[in-house]
Amino acid sequence: MSEDITGPHRYRNNRKMVPASEAAWGLSREHGMLGLVVEAVDGQNRLRDTRTGHEFANLSSCSYLGLNSHPTVVEAGRAALAEEAITGLSMGEFRIRLGIMERLEEELSAHFGAHVLPSVSCGVLSSAILPLLASGHLTDGEPLVVVFDRFAHFSLNFLKPVLADETLVLTCPHNDMQFLEDVCKRYPRVAYVAEGVYSTGGQADLKGIKELQDRYGLFVYLDDSHALSAVGGRGEGYARTVFDTLGPRTVIVASIAKAFGSTGGIAMLGDREVFDFLYRSGPLAWSQGLRTAAVGTALGALEVHRSPELGLRQRQLADNIALFDERLRDHGLRGAGSHIKFVTVGDNDRAVRLSTELYRRGYYCSAMFFPIVAQGQAGVRMMLRGDMPTELTERFAADLLDVLAELT
Repeated sequence: MSEDITGPHRYRNNRKMVPASEAAWGLSREHGMLGLVVEAVDGQNRLRDTRTGHEFANLSSCSYLGLNSHPTVVEAGRAALAEEAITGLSMGEFRIRLGIMERLEEELSAHFGAHVLPSVSCGVLSSAILPLLASGHLTDGEPLVVVFDRFAHFSLNFLKPVLADETLVLTCPHNDMQFLEDVCKRYPRVAYVAEGVYSTGGQADLKGIKELQDRYGLFVYLDDSHALSAVGGRGEGYARTVFDTLGPRTVIVASIAKAFGSTGGIAMLGDREVFDFLYRSGPLAWSQGLRTAAVGTALGALEVHRSPELGLRQRQLADNIALFDERLRDHGLRGAGSHIKFVTVGDNDRAVRLSTELYRRGYYCSAMFFPIVAQGQAGVRMMLRGDMPTELTERFAADLLDVLAELT
């Protein structure tokens, strides 16, 4: 577990990553899979390329319940602008904030059973919280060793060099609880940074993480962006299925721009003092709060979350997942039981060919390459949704099987 702390490129290596990723993006561009300009024909289930007229279903949308076009959500954004007659105050909200913003905080906190801090994105929240966590300012004032899961999202890994100025930063093999326990045995203060549902498929070992927290006082920081709203009776997400009651050693951040149906991000906290401290700390104190329309759409999305419609859309999503898993059960897709599926095909060219052929048949699915996934593990990511009719899911599964057969 010894760590070499000398030399450059310990946490980042743009000289290696940029040429590799640009080569992959170049392949996608050559095949016409980047820079599409579209109009919505039937929400995200039917888009039309404005230049070619080609129509397709969007299987790359993170709006897993389709609430981004829900009439209640859209109208709430309009109403907020009409009521406030200002797009925002454009200043640090710990000094002055609109009453509608305070209302949003209170309603989010009541709904999710935690102190909920909204911001313009999860990336901003992580940039504000993780350096203070590393330096010990969210605990007892002493730095914590911070362990990142190897598959943690770029918005988390991006902060490793900043945290390394405060403390020792380690990378854990994916879901390796033995590695994490060994770190806990070696160091008295440890924080673990991971995702709840991973953006390229798969889930965190929540029970294993919780056991280590109970045994060693592990601080847990989870980004549950891809599960908020899609999972849980209140839409509270996957992480809250185990970390239901948030104590002072757990922080959960999540996007409200995905299944929730609005824009921005939230941090769920168990400690009100930490909530107040973060509000005036670093990026959260800058003059870039949620705009009035975004606050309105978030309130509208909460209204849908409090209605029976949330459960209806979640059940349709669950039915689509079960149907898709049954059809593709022998093809080794990552993400069984989850709405995020990933098929690994190996090299970049095969990933682009698969993505392009699916588009030709009427589905946009994202080809994914290094550094998003490991080198030699390129593939295609597919997102299932609760606004997808069963017939569309059936058709997509059948076409995907045909394309995979042709690719081999």
